[in-house]
Amino acid sequence: MFKLLKILLPLLALSLWGGLVRAQTVEAEGAARIETSVALAKRMALQDAIRQALMQANAKISTTTVTTRKGVVADNMRFSAQGRVTHVTILREWTDEDHYYVKIRAQVPGDELMQALLKAEQDGDGRAGPARWHDNGNAEAAKRYRRKVAVSQFHVLDRTQIHDLPKIETELARELERRLISDGRVLTVNASQYLLPLTEEGVISQRRILGALPPAREPHQVASEFAESLGVQFVVTGVIRDMSMSNHFLGRKMRHLELDLFIHDGISGASVARHRVSETVEENTLGELYPHEAALMSEKFFASPFGQKVDQMLDRMVALIVSDVTSQPFTARVIRTEGNRVYFDAGGLANIRVGDVLNTYKLSEAPVKDFPGQRALGYAEQPATSLIVTQVQRLFSVGELAEDTARLAPGDVIRFEP
Repeated sequence: MFKLLKILLPLLALSLWGGLVRAQTVEAEGAARIETSVALAKRMALQDAIRQALMQANAKISTTTVTTRKGVVADNMRFSAQGRVTHVTILREWTDEDHYYVKIRAQVPGDELMQALLKAEQDGDGRAGPARWHDNGNAEAAKRYRRKVAVSQFHVLDRTQIHDLPKIETELARELERRLISDGRVLTVNASQYLLPLTEEGVISQRRILGALPPAREPHQVASEFAESLGVQFVVTGVIRDMSMSNHFLGRKMRHLELDLFIHDGISGASVARHRVSETVEENTLGELYPHEAALMSEKFFASPFGQKVDQMLDRMVALIVSDVTSQPFTARVIRTEGNRVYFDAGGLANIRVGDVLNTYKLSEAPVKDFPGQRALGYAEQPATSLIVTQVQRLFSVGELAEDTARLAPGDVIRFEP
């Protein structure tokens, strides 16, 4: 109850401040010259209308426009925390001989209310709210979107080596996911109850995941179907290669730690990265290596020599995962369509904002295979059109396609490309 009051009272106080704090309903018009296509002019006019609405609310805007030698313009627009629109409704569209016009109604929250809402989100569920960044160019904009990662159970090559570490394969996954949450740069899903069918080399070898889903049609589709079922862009798993104990020639006991970390792309199922991390713990007695009465991943466990090494390895794995996934293009899946309105599975928590412009692609139904036809290489992508975001919820967003004739289907791809 006290925690709830801590969240609600600042919001109630702010709501009494008046117009500066309350969300403003703004109507604005935008225009764009019709040059290469009507669809492009419509998109530019809608962006202009959003700019005008934000200017009325004294917001700050950062945009990047890229023109290729073919004359195709790619706009990526971001809004800072001082100016966001939470909902856009198109009231009217019209054209004359040279221009496309759009009139919109937009909701623009006041600065203090937006900051209070973000703080309430963080305090209310224990997770960091949408990351806030400064605009430093298009390459940086690609990193602002928070990718979503599922962390699954680790494989164990020799279970006799972990007899004193019950459920270490699931506890490692849970602790890794917890630290990724604390880091805040990616979104996570706890998939520690699931075991992907990996070989020692990280290759998916079977069609079934232990604990989840019917069998996939082919082994290469396991990761992509698993990722789609969880709504994530990447799947992280690993292999405990060695946790054996041995005697040092000086009489000291040693414990070895060697883990492989694998990251798979959730769209193609392909491997994104593989890392090996290892440590060795050396002590006079086994009791000093690891206190058996301590729960795994507890404070007492991490205070032991063995736990300190595990702690270091976990921090290294977090850094590797964040580096690998943020270097990949931000991708989301289409989950629903209504004409040229498209719903996709990334929202405010992923740092999507109203006015963002993303690219859309239709995926082929069957994967592309290598020459012998044995190994899947991924899915062919057919560029469709651009999409401008008009509504953002916490877990999903809605956008409008720039071309009225373009059509997407659930499973197709939304992507930000710097």
